[in-house]
Amino acid sequence: MNLSVIPDFLSIGGLVLVFASLLKRTRQTRLRYWLVGWAMILVHIVAQMAERNLGQGGAADAALAVSLSMLLLTSVAFIWASSDARLGWWQDLGLTLLAAVPDVAFFVLASYAVEARPPYLACTALGLGSATWMFRRDRRRPAWCLPALVGVYALQALFAWRGAIDDALNWMLFWHYLAVAFCFYRGAAAPSVGVLFTTVSFVAWAAVFPVAAALDPWLRGWGIENEAWNLPKFLVATGMIFTVLEEQIGHAEHASQHDALTGLPNRRVFARRLDHALKRAREGGSRFAMLVIDLDDFKRINDTLGHAAGDALLHFVAQRLQQGVRTGDTLARLGGDEFAAILPGVADRTVAQARADRLARTLEASTEFQGHRLSIGASIGLALYPDDGADETRLYAAADRAMYASKLAERPGSTGSDPEPA
Repeated sequence: MNLSVIPDFLSIGGLVLVFASLLKRTRQTRLRYWLVGWAMILVHIVAQMAERNLGQGGAADAALAVSLSMLLLTSVAFIWASSDARLGWWQDLGLTLLAAVPDVAFFVLASYAVEARPPYLACTALGLGSATWMFRRDRRRPAWCLPALVGVYALQALFAWRGAIDDALNWMLFWHYLAVAFCFYRGAAAPSVGVLFTTVSFVAWAAVFPVAAALDPWLRGWGIENEAWNLPKFLVATGMIFTVLEEQIGHAEHASQHDALTGLPNRRVFARRLDHALKRAREGGSRFAMLVIDLDDFKRINDTLGHAAGDALLHFVAQRLQQGVRTGDTLARLGGDEFAAILPGVADRTVAQARADRLARTLEASTEFQGHRLSIGASIGLALYPDDGADETRLYAAADRAMYASKLAERPGSTGSDPEPA
């Protein structure tokens, strides 16, 4: 009994459990496709072991058909994991597998050693049609995608016409996994180390099929088939897990530096950027302004309509304030209903005050929450470096005093209005 694939089965089985665990934690649609793909590789290994132990006959042919088909369907699942065409999890999966039926039929015909050419050519034509239909659903597909599909299926048809079915199979697996590499890289948010490593590993996986076929006459009997040709898939799995880890670290880092409600930089980031602004201003002899922004009557809205309304209002205020700052400015939420801003490159107090007034005017709007029209004003205190302070503590104290003075003076636009029914 041939048990040479048992180590692969145990390794891939472990990977399936890992991806199932990751899916429970993140619930990403992409991870669902990855999990399906690795489960198919597991079925491929089982079928491969069955085919090696069944010898000759219909059962062995069926096992070979399942083994090869799972390799193909894995690539299709991985390709679709990077697509932005989303209906629903089960609908997308069903359409994906349905579109791959002609290609799977090609593999089944080859597994049963069908010699007639017309069935292979028919499967090739249908495969081109279904692949074209599927890729048209991906709104991010490049312009050359559809002509490339015509080219790869034309070469497949040429192999089939010449009776080189094994070459056709290797070609199909090669370009499918090459497409996986491209789609994986294209679908990544950023070209990180994990993304690049996984992409290269997918390319290596694709290259295994033609390279193994070309070297097979010279490598028979060396006993390196499983170890060498299966290595890229384990590198891919490692890269996928590393990519997920990178993303989780990135999310954690972003969460540690940004306010969860508004998405603005938090107090820690603001302090770091204020320190940086001070250093630049000292070195360059320039000025910058610091603003402290406090919402008027926010506590009353919170107490009247509840914290959910207060959160909705804070989110709205953050969006409006972001519209009033320029590229290079820093807007942050310090906590509660207090915001702050750093405005570099201001020439004098008049310019700084004009920008602060413009920022206050961005709040001259309202938002609706559960049938209530919410509007609010803000008191803004301004401190100018170096006129009002030469360090963080003095600048913040000066801006805070100016903000409270603004509240007491009840400047136009700085008072809140009662929540009104929409």
